[in-house]
Amino acid sequence: MMVPQWDGRVHACPFCKTQIQVAISGDQLAAGMALDLANVDAFLGRLAQTLYQGFSEHTRIEANGTYVIGIEVSLEPDVFMVRREGNHAQAHHKKVVRGIALRTRAVALDVWVQMLTDALAAHANTNARAAWVLGQLGGGGGATGGSRE
Repeated sequence: MMVPQWDGRVHACPFCKTQIQVAISGDQLAAGMALDLANVDAFLGRLAQTLYQGFSEHTRIEANGTYVIGIEVSLEPDVFMVRREGNHAQAHHKKVVRGIALRTRAVALDVWVQMLTDALAAHANTNARAAWVLGQLGGGGGATGGSRE
């Protein structure tokens, strides 16, 4: 029986000492964040809270008290931006190379969330601390992902 280790991604057999690393998927992150795309206040608030807890060094949040106005997440070469526009959220994705924006485009909110969670999962799969944080948020670390290594 494999036992999860401290980061939630590595599972080890206590008898033979075999270890496997479990990958985190973007779908697991999206489910763990439980974002409500229909309610802009709930969506921006939950997203800001999750990103602040787990990825504060990659996230810039613009807020007026608890009222979130905009969020920017930088995971090179991708930058994800979402801003409140009245009762809706406007999402953008930017490709950046060495600090220079190559392309910025508006993206549908559901597509943007999928792109963001995929990028966060890729980051977590190469960063043990990020994976541990996401596991604490309920966004992964379980044995449902595929094996890596």
